[in-house]
Amino acid sequence: MVPRATPPAPRAIRLALLDALTAGAGLGYLAHQYREALVANLAPIGLGLLLTLALGYVLRSAIRALHHANRRVDAILAEELRKPSPRPR
Repeated sequence: MVPRATPPAPRAIRLALLDALTAGAGLGYLAHQYREALVANLAPIGLGLLLTLALGYVLRSAIRALHHANRRVDAILAEELRKPSPRPR
């Protein structure tokens, strides 16, 4: 039987919503204050965000590949350690 995940506490949900509201309000304030700069530099900002997301995706893929390789090496080493020694002692 698979254990069920416990639902998050109502307090945690309220805090997450409050954090999202605070971050949204802060970003809205900054966008209002720097509206001209945002409109004038929209292409570089968009390209910067795109490159940042691409870099995050590449890092995530590299980390997953390294974890997978590490598991394979661990399995190979565990199998080799289970084998008896070729020379008698």
